[in-house]
Amino acid sequence: MQGPLRARRVKLGPLAVSQVCFGTEHINRSVPEYGGDILADAARLHGVFFWDTDNAYGSHTQVAAGLKKQPRDQIVVCSKTYGRSREEAEYDLERTLRELDTPYLDLCLLHEVAAGTFDEKLPALEVLLRAKAEGKVRAVGLSTHSAGIVSRGADCEGIEVVCAPFNREGSRIEEGTLPEMEAALKKAHRNGKGVYVIKVLGKGELTYDIRGALEWAVERGDFIDVYNLGVANLSELRQNLAAVNDCCRRREGGR
Repeated sequence: MQGPLRARRVKLGPLAVSQVCFGTEHINRSVPEYGGDILADAARLHGVFFWDTDNAYGSHTQVAAGLKKQPRDQIVVCSKTYGRSREEAEYDLERTLRELDTPYLDLCLLHEVAAGTFDEKLPALEVLLRAKAEGKVRAVGLSTHSAGIVSRGADCEGIEVVCAPFNREGSRIEEGTLPEMEAALKKAHRNGKGVYVIKVLGKGELTYDIRGALEWAVERGDFIDVYNLGVANLSELRQNLAAVNDCCRRREGGR
């Protein structure tokens, strides 16, 4: 008999996380208690204990409710700052900690770092690095839709995780080609950064072939640590998790 459907446990930079991340944007319309139950069950039943949120998603209340249903040290929470200045980053971080009702974030990303704006984000990076030293953040990273920014992050000592869209059609990449994004992610992985990919299904554009899209991404698991799969319920999560696990088993069997 097949055992429980559970996510694999992997390393993302300095963090131990589930290979599949629960992107929480799609539960933002749930009653907070119900959304919290979905997240808690994802962790308890399926080992998906890496949850991604954002102060623009509208899902902080659901994530906060989920955190009350599981021991805090058994959940990994990622959020972001859009800030460029120190003041903006400090505001985002304190707001996020307050709304999630948690003393720390496991991962905080400089969010939506557009092509040519890396240097403008350095004051915000200083805030996150100071927050890490103070115990308010456990790991620091960046998210971007630019291959060039991924490459720049790969060379930045303070950046521990890079997060970018990556799917077989190159959808949602705003600067650079799909081969250039792949090369940048490989560089980041070689340099010891955690590699965390989003938009694996192109924000819905590849749902006509979910298994095929996931298989394409898993085949590149040599340089990808985590797959963020935004879902609205446990049924969607189980479908995607089953596909990822199956693709991983077949990939490993073919070596």
